[in-house]
Amino acid sequence: MDEENPFADPGQVNPFMDPSVMQVSAQSTTVVAGLDDPFGAPSEPATVSVAPVITQPSAQITQPAVAPVSSTGYGAGYGAPAPPTSSYGGAGYGSGAASFNSQPPKQYGNEETMHKQKLVENEFRKREEDLERRERQLRDEQKRLEEARVYGDRVPNFPPLPKFFPCTPCVYHNIDFDIAPEHQLNVKRCFYHWQFTVICYLLNFIVCFGMICALGTKAGSAFGLSLLYAGLFIPLSFLTWYRMLYNAVRTDSSLRYMLFFFFYGWHILVMGIGALGIGGGGVAGWITAFKTMEDNKALGVLGILVSLAWCANCLIAVYLIMQIHKTYRTTGQSMEKASGEFAASAGSNRNVAQAVLRSL
Repeated sequence: MDEENPFADPGQVNPFMDPSVMQVSAQSTTVVAGLDDPFGAPSEPATVSVAPVITQPSAQITQPAVAPVSSTGYGAGYGAPAPPTSSYGGAGYGSGAASFNSQPPKQYGNEETMHKQKLVENEFRKREEDLERRERQLRDEQKRLEEARVYGDRVPNFPPLPKFFPCTPCVYHNIDFDIAPEHQLNVKRCFYHWQFTVICYLLNFIVCFGMICALGTKAGSAFGLSLLYAGLFIPLSFLTWYRMLYNAVRTDSSLRYMLFFFFYGWHILVMGIGALGIGGGGVAGWITAFKTMEDNKALGVLGILVSLAWCANCLIAVYLIMQIHKTYRTTGQSMEKASGEFAASAGSNRNVAQAVLRSL
């Protein structure tokens, strides 16, 4: 009983039911396999039914159109279609010279992140500056050590005199080598103040010399005293208070600090007296300048300038003694240490010790 397909199209024709197809399918060809059993009896050739190839002479086979081969562009090959173009960077995908944006990518983040980044950069910058400062300190220390090796014998170099001069330097003076960096500022200020003191004594001598030239013997005593002051007080001021401070800071000596304060106080008193200009005292102060202006106005004006120099010198000395006293307190110096140093130095001196023993 033949079962019919209920879903089949009644108008559809089965191509395999065509008489020509059925006739060709009934024919068969014999194919010899050509395989022999080497261990047994020869077998008869097997026959295989092969369906012949059906050709349709009336149908014309047309080949599909093949796109021309592209010789340029990335991925060009046999039968490859043309690559698509892209607007990114101004060049197509697969092009030989693709251009890219040379600008760095933008960094996106909130304000807090950017603030933290700036703090980190500032911290790195501070550390770098600190390292540079330490490097400078190391270089300075190395320079100090080299100078110590060169100037270990401490050859006198002050005052700096030319080689043809008959006198030679008296003391060794090198603030950068002998004085610690934290105390160099005060010592340098004091040295500059001593130089200004030398200028004041020289100006005073010049004015008094002009007075004796203009007024005659009436100003003879002032000229003589001004010459004495310039020749005596200039070296004494260097040895008594400036050199005393220099050695006090270099050796950290409380006794030398005390001697500095004593002599520097006298220097302030002398500058105050010089600013007054007592008549016949050998200083061109305010009183002498106004008296001289009655006879010679030019000398009177020079006397006023010298009086201003005396006043400025006195004020500078007051300021410096206050600053040095602060340093004296911060370095742990005291009167007890000064008395102990004096006792130790007196005991080590053989002459002083013998005089004390004789008095006992």
